[in-house]
Amino acid sequence: MIKTVSTPQHHLTGETGQLPAIPATERLLPLPEVESRSGFKSSFIYQLIKQGKFPPPVKIGNASRWRESEIQQWIHDQIKGDTPAKHAGVRA
Repeated sequence: MIKTVSTPQHHLTGETGQLPAIPATERLLPLPEVESRSGFKSSFIYQLIKQGKFPPPVKIGNASRWRESEIQQWIHDQIKGDTPAKHAGVRA
């Protein structure tokens, strides 16, 4: 008997039925790495997440990890000034 393995339908996207594209170099960063890259402590990071001003983590069991690409984009946006936080008076 041959078993076929299929991807659950809730993981497929669009009409093509393909899995969503994930960059080959995408990494999931732990909180200490996010703190180091952003320059902020966890309490401030979670405050910004709650306000919708910082990328939310991906939950893996009880662990929280952040997509490296989203953290890099957030840092880039801060440098460019493309953030509502700058205009709302949020400071580090």
